[in-house]
Amino acid sequence: MGDQELEAGIQPEGKKTRGSQEPRHYAGPVTVIQATDRLADHVVLPLPSFRLLPGEALGVGLKRLGIDEIDGAISGFYDGEEAFGEAVHESRKSIKRIRALLRLIRFELGEKVYRFENAWMRDTARLISEVRDAAVAVNAIDDIRDLYGSLLAEGTLEETGERLVARRDRIEERAMEDPEMVPRVVANLERARARYASWPTGPEARSAYGMGIRDDFRAIGPGLRATHGRGRREMVAAYRDPSPMTFHLWRKRVKYLKHQMEILTPMWPEVMIGMAITLDRIADLLGQDHDLAELLDLVANRPDLCPNPFERSLMTALAQQRRSDLQTASRILGRRIYAERPEALHLRFDAYWDAMEMARSARLTSISA
Repeated sequence: MGDQELEAGIQPEGKKTRGSQEPRHYAGPVTVIQATDRLADHVVLPLPSFRLLPGEALGVGLKRLGIDEIDGAISGFYDGEEAFGEAVHESRKSIKRIRALLRLIRFELGEKVYRFENAWMRDTARLISEVRDAAVAVNAIDDIRDLYGSLLAEGTLEETGERLVARRDRIEERAMEDPEMVPRVVANLERARARYASWPTGPEARSAYGMGIRDDFRAIGPGLRATHGRGRREMVAAYRDPSPMTFHLWRKRVKYLKHQMEILTPMWPEVMIGMAITLDRIADLLGQDHDLAELLDLVANRPDLCPNPFERSLMTALAQQRRSDLQTASRILGRRIYAERPEALHLRFDAYWDAMEMARSARLTSISA
């Protein structure tokens, strides 16, 4: 896909009619780093925990990250019923990180191993998707009330919020009482952990096991290029044919690329973390958009959740306005991340890797002012 196609698919919009709403997701929050992240004239970039360590061999580091995320995905389910909803949320986040890791070394693992492990994690996450979706609906109605509350009469959409909370609680309770669901999720993750722990990490293992992770950019370059290229195409598709599904597909690619940037922090921390922050912001905007779309679909199929037809119409109008704003903000940031072709990004990151390797081997005398 060339630059002309990207330009054709993603054009800047004209002014939008926003009424009395503050432009809270344009020039300010759309920027890479929020004002609260700034300290005087210096930008504070917190190191992500999901990253390779300086000097850590690629295979060893990726194996460690995969096992750590699986342990994190399991641990929350032992924290009691009150923490069940959060456990589901954190488990799904960990699984997304693992799937991003798998995509990064997809061509190093081989297609057979990649497809098996990716499908295993995908299907495990689906076991608890209903619980998460129920919580998302509550978050979406809360966002609408928080954003537009000053314009609404007191009590507007309050009953809808209460009904969605009751629905979420029923779904969580049913899931906790299911004798098979959580044990199956935990068992799947534990079985995956055992496989990951046995991964041969050295490149010399390729001849014996048919796989191994080289400590070389060639082990991650093709996967990185594929993730970026897929996201670039999904962005074009989303704005060419806007729908909840096309934006959701783009969001998934954004999150994969974000986690890959976190993994590769040692290559150039300032750049990797900056890109990860931007990608996280895009994913958050697109996540809110998806949540609102899911809320509208839910209420359309279950009008009893918002029984007042006037409130239902109002909620739909507000959600659509918010979705339009979120998509515009996502476009601004997306054009920055996907400004270059995947091939160019591959060459640039290859140079970053070489510079990192040079820095590892160099013995330079510290110079102080």
